[in-house]
Amino acid sequence: MPSLRAALFTALMIASFLLAACGRSEVAPADASPAPSSTPDDAVVEPAAEPVAAEPQARWAPAPLPAPATAKATAAFRESAAEAEAAGRWVGQDPPGALDLHLALLVADPTDVDALAGRERAVAALGAAFEDARRRGDAPAAGRTSAVLAVVDPDRAAARERARADLAAALALVETGRLRLEAGQWFAPKGRSAVAAFREAGTRVPGLQPAADGLAAVETALLSRAARASERGEFDDAEQDLRRADRLRLDPARVQDGRAALAKARSATAESALADVDSALQRLDLQAAARALARAERTDPQSPGLDDAAQRLSLARRYGHFRPSQRFSDTIAGGEAGPAMVVMPHGGFTMGAVPGEDGARDNEGPPHPVGFERGFALAVRETTVADFARFVAATGYVTRAEREGRSMVYDERGGAMVELRGAQWRRGFDGRSAAGKDDPVLHVAFEDAIAYAEWLSARAGQRYRLPSEAEFEYALRAGGEASWPWGGADAPARAPGNLTGDGDRSPQGRRWGRAIRGWTDGAWGPAPVASYPAEGFGTHDLIGNVSEWVEDCWHDGYRRAPDDGRAWVNPGCSDRVVRGGSWASTLDQARSAFRLQVPADFTSARIGFRVARDL
Repeated sequence: MPSLRAALFTALMIASFLLAACGRSEVAPADASPAPSSTPDDAVVEPAAEPVAAEPQARWAPAPLPAPATAKATAAFRESAAEAEAAGRWVGQDPPGALDLHLALLVADPTDVDALAGRERAVAALGAAFEDARRRGDAPAAGRTSAVLAVVDPDRAAARERARADLAAALALVETGRLRLEAGQWFAPKGRSAVAAFREAGTRVPGLQPAADGLAAVETALLSRAARASERGEFDDAEQDLRRADRLRLDPARVQDGRAALAKARSATAESALADVDSALQRLDLQAAARALARAERTDPQSPGLDDAAQRLSLARRYGHFRPSQRFSDTIAGGEAGPAMVVMPHGGFTMGAVPGEDGARDNEGPPHPVGFERGFALAVRETTVADFARFVAATGYVTRAEREGRSMVYDERGGAMVELRGAQWRRGFDGRSAAGKDDPVLHVAFEDAIAYAEWLSARAGQRYRLPSEAEFEYALRAGGEASWPWGGADAPARAPGNLTGDGDRSPQGRRWGRAIRGWTDGAWGPAPVASYPAEGFGTHDLIGNVSEWVEDCWHDGYRRAPDDGRAWVNPGCSDRVVRGGSWASTLDQARSAFRLQVPADFTSARIGFRVARDL
């Protein structure tokens, strides 16, 4: 019977404890409003949700254990409680949890120090479990833990109920965010986006994992969309998504990886565009090259090849496949080399004689600016007898002088130009056979020079022509502004061209009547082409040797003259312009602005030509 009485006594104690505990476990109403949210300055604010009540929680009661009545039973309870604590099992029925065992010990002895300490450890552990469940967003687990704590820690029950209400509201926001994420409302509309919902949820329950997972899902979606946009070449859209992902401030390493991938894709696409620039420039398809360059610039403004490509495109626009000052020769039909050409730089100059220039004539003005949008090529030297002979042999062409049977030659005995029957392009300045293949061709009319240029164009597949008057003066001045190509009126130390120098002597000892003082060029009559130093832009003999036909018709001045370097031509004009000094020119005729009016059908031992070529 004593054992029965002890059992009854223990049961009564547990019952009274349970009744007392149940009396203290009323759930406080979740009527407290959520605390005001605070979001980063780049986020939109989710409107405050209506208060959400937590799910009602079932009342908790300890496991129905008989209170230990003996020292042995007490020791057994303590041992079981220690094992349960070590296993992290605080409540339970079978087997009982540590808290259940400690409470049973306290029923037996409310002053049991070890049991009281065990009970406090259980309260602390369950409190931590409650907070962990809240951060995980596990509302059922939080409710179960709260129910236990309502019995053993009733003083904080109201706070826990408010926390459960906040969790319920936060989870509702997470679900709202999930739905918005699926609908594509990641950042918009303002205040009602997925990001706003997830951030507000994280504000209501700091550290809430579902809210963090939601933001991570937005980040993943942004990074994935950025990657797809990058693959399509939509780099600005990709960059925008990466900036948005960066503002989430979740995983800087992932965003950085995304930026690295975008930079790599930009670089590869820019390289491909630059390769397209190269290909288009090879074809001289300047529009395609410009489009490809613009694509490369938009794709990767920092691409190291942009400046070079832009410069090459600029050069191609002005020079085609060439570079300023470059020398080249086209291959003409039959594999022969065409005339040596040199590329004139694009630019501008003031054409004509300046007011007050010594020896200037009225037809050399008014001075006017001329600009060249494109470069052009000019023959390095004058057309030679050998050059012209190839043309005649290939075409059977008959020159004007041949058809008329005469031309103007130099008569040394009289020291003047005279008409000589039978003089034509195979003859020299004095009417005798031309001395060498490198002598400049003489006795050619304007039409003969045009015919040669047209033949050369057909053979080379490029447009050869006579230079314009502006092109000739531009090349002759070679960037200078003085009256004479070499600078001032004084003769240079070494004669830069074949003119009438006071040091020149004819084979019979004749001297020039109006010789240039201090000038000795070593020739009487034309010299072989390129016998004198190269001029500023790489040409020879623009200064002298023979005067040269240019394409322009004659006009008595430059009023209304083109300002772009084109030849000034009126259909059917009978007089053309001859430019440059010759072997018989005086100082005033060697000026840069000097020009002559000559009938287009005139032939002479003083006039030859050279060709120009479009680029």
